[in-house]
Amino acid sequence: MDPVRNPYAPGAGSPPPELAGRSAIRTDVNIHLQRLRLGKPVKSVMLVGLRGVGKTVLLDQMRKDAEAVGIQTVLVGAPEHRSLPAMLAPALRIAPLHLSKKEAAREFAVRGLRAFAGFAQ
Repeated sequence: MDPVRNPYAPGAGSPPPELAGRSAIRTDVNIHLQRLRLGKPVKSVMLVGLRGVGKTVLLDQMRKDAEAVGIQTVLVGAPEHRSLPAMLAPALRIAPLHLSKKEAAREFAVRGLRAFAGFAQ
């Protein structure tokens, strides 16, 4: 294939022209999300693969899929040499604020912020 026209161009999270060959995992994750909304248990999903195969792009798409059906997501980066609480705390502080924008979730978000404030001290 012509290297100039080749659609495969690995990069840090840069989306390809099409997310081909990922429909099975997206379907599985969507089933998991629907089950979670019903309070049913699900198994975790872990994406593994070599650098540049599209894990980050797939995760970004799954976040968009979840948010499209009203599920709040949190993006947490995991740089080396940072503790788990240091990585999670900022994202978990922001999540209730996003939820508070939705009128139906406002009271739950306020309660969550109060609980987090008590936990963080």
